[in-house]
Amino acid sequence: MKVILIHPGMTAEKQAGSLKGVANMILPLGIGIIAGVLEKEHEVKIIDCVPEGLGLEELKKRIDEEKPDLIGITATILSYDVALKTAKLLDDYKIVIGGPHFTSIPEKIMKEECFDFGIVGEGEKIMLELCNALRDKKDFENIKGLVYRKNGNITVNERRELIKNLDDLPFPALHLYPDLSKYTPMPGGYKKLPFAHMITSRGCPFQCVYCDRSVFGNNFRAQSPERVVKEIEWLIEKYSVKDIKFYDDTFTMDMERVEKICDLIIEKGIKINWSCSTRVDRVSKELLVKMKKSGCWQIDYGLESGDQRILNIMKKGILLEQSRNAAKWTKEAGIRLRAFIILGMPGETNESIRNTIDFVKELGVDVVAFYALMVYPGNELYSMVKKEGRLLHEDYSQFSSLIDTAKTKLHYVPKGMTEDELKEWIRTAYKEVYLSPKYLVRQLKFMKLSDVKRYWGAFKTIVKM
Repeated sequence: MKVILIHPGMTAEKQAGSLKGVANMILPLGIGIIAGVLEKEHEVKIIDCVPEGLGLEELKKRIDEEKPDLIGITATILSYDVALKTAKLLDDYKIVIGGPHFTSIPEKIMKEECFDFGIVGEGEKIMLELCNALRDKKDFENIKGLVYRKNGNITVNERRELIKNLDDLPFPALHLYPDLSKYTPMPGGYKKLPFAHMITSRGCPFQCVYCDRSVFGNNFRAQSPERVVKEIEWLIEKYSVKDIKFYDDTFTMDMERVEKICDLIIEKGIKINWSCSTRVDRVSKELLVKMKKSGCWQIDYGLESGDQRILNIMKKGILLEQSRNAAKWTKEAGIRLRAFIILGMPGETNESIRNTIDFVKELGVDVVAFYALMVYPGNELYSMVKKEGRLLHEDYSQFSSLIDTAKTKLHYVPKGMTEDELKEWIRTAYKEVYLSPKYLVRQLKFMKLSDVKRYWGAFKTIVKM
């Protein structure tokens, strides 16, 4: 079987709106791991459209030259419109779609007849069984997690159990991607190049109402410290990687595991810079010191709000004092702190947004991103705003959550506030934080010459807001 996995991706403008100049070009690890599973039994290729600069017509030409037996397309909620256009253009081929957006609303998406199959949940085992069934001309009814058509009707098979032992998954098939140097982190998002991504755990037990946990579920599962360090060594040896970003939702969920990873890096004398994302209630002063010693230089914290009432509505499960402690300990350990904030939750007011902006300034974070609230189909927040009757629309094709653009239409605006007022608050937040002398000095200390142009573009954008 010849299989081509396509990542339609999304443009920098869609990812970051007016701040497109500082957007990430993130390597889509999910399809790389799936490719690593498939290539043991099938011929596999990866096409990542954005870094390759492929438009739809160029993609169609490439596919017609390859003539694959199956095309896999992955999509998030923001890239689904491009994925759908891609599938319609390639309608002559068998197409399977996967990703978090499909997992949330599989039957709705399968009404698009350009999709022959769909994957609900984790895709590695389902894709392998689907490819084997197509190759061997077998029925699909026993493939858990698969959605397909039978006699013209959409059939949703039983949901597949989550993968228990993540150590069994192969390394991602990085050799199938375009030039890895095309995957550029945002300025301030890396310390040295070459740069790589890793995902070492799946699942989140917390109940934040705004989150989409549809693919990986609520049960936290993680690779062993030995497996994690083995992949780090592979990246260094094979690709000369000097900096790694762990894209786990909460890298330090199991603090003992992370301590062991740090110990192994230190004991083996591995020279690597690394960063991660986590929660403020999943770090300790002692752990942060050890993380720094093993090469950790930056942590992304989902602070989300500086108003306790809003955090409670979010069901974030943290206290402002925990955010203060995490920020203090992180800076004392010599680790940079990057914060993520959501503005526009139900119950949000002018006062709560002002509290949040002041809180971010109080913490003295090194980098901050203010996001407009995004409402994902199927999660608790979606039910909340639907019940409230304030879901403005469900068209994600023109949405940029990071900052408003002329085309962006927010999905939700809290009571007592207009869309223009919420957008003005986002502009105010960026200006007050990013244009403060203290913040500019912190950026100048870390700025690399290669990123000066991108920083300058972002600075001009914020000034003009």
